Amino acid sequence: MKIGIVTAMAEETLPIYKKLGNVIKTERVCGAEISTIELSGNTVYLATSGVGEINAATTVQLLKDLYKVEAILNFGFVGSLNNDIDLGELVIADRVCHYQYDVSVLDNIRVGQYSENEDLYFYLEAELIERVNKALAQPLRKVAVASADAFVASTEKKKQLREEFGCDICEMELAGLAIACRRNELPLLSVKVISDKADDGAFVCFEDIVNKGLSRYEEILPAVLNAVTQTTK
Repeated sequence: MKIGIVTAMAEETLPIYKKLGNVIKTERVCGAEISTIELSGNTVYLATSGVGEINAATTVQLLKDLYKVEAILNFGFVGSLNNDIDLGELVIADRVCHYQYDVSVLDNIRVGQYSENEDLYFYLEAELIERVNKALAQPLRKVAVASADAFVASTEKKKQLREEFGCDICEMELAGLAIACRRNELPLLSVKVISDKADDGAFVCFEDIVNKGLSRYEEILPAVLNAVTQTTK
């Protein structure tokens, strides 16, 4: 099976790179750095897309068109909107809202809603999420994601995203990934680690998590990959 793994930054890619090993080659394609990794009869294409929705979406298209991937996995750092979620906790996304998207004056629908969707969200594959959680010693908390091209650091903005869009975490790539995967009929799974809490200390916490290399998602990566390959057989 051919699997694409997308992260936004090199700091998010490195733990996966070290964990998987067996890198056949690394190349730069249209701005994305992509490493080819052979793993137990499967091929993983580990791509660092660059930050933001557009970079994420175009990287999915590259992986589909050039490498013929059959699924997309996403890992990375995120901010919490929910004080019940701990710093450093791993979570799994079950839906994502592109909260900057706004055609409300044209279609008379809510800010963040796409006309083809019944509500605010793009939903990730529930069956795949359940299979991954069953494969883990401790299932991950399922969360709703607020996604847009903005680094959110203020308590006021985090409160708005929580109350208006019903989201638990915020980040900058998952909406783009979800849209590109839907259009290419690719299953998508996203596991995130909380790098800051729902307060004004976002930048400080984020820098600390990144500098200390506290990603943690590489620890569960073998189980995740096994669940994904089993799902698609």
